[in-house]
Amino acid sequence: MELTRLRSHEAIRERRDALIREVDAFLNRAADEGLFCADIPAGWPGALLPQLMQLASQELPDLTAAQAADVVVDTFLRGLGAR
Repeated sequence: MELTRLRSHEAIRERRDALIREVDAFLNRAADEGLFCADIPAGWPGALLPQLMQLASQELPDLTAAQAADVVVDTFLRGLGAR
């Protein structure tokens, strides 16, 4: 494997790790602020959020990134129940 390629993999890994830390910090703040139901299993918000993001990217192609992000956040924090 080329050295350049190895460096790019490390850089990608570092960027990914930084993004994961940011999302984890967001989820921790949200939990600390009481935005999640107390009876949700530990780790469930962290498992659900990337799945919602993936689903939005596949199922909502006509939305802008900002619109899709709004749908993801609204679904993530409020669910699908009637308000």
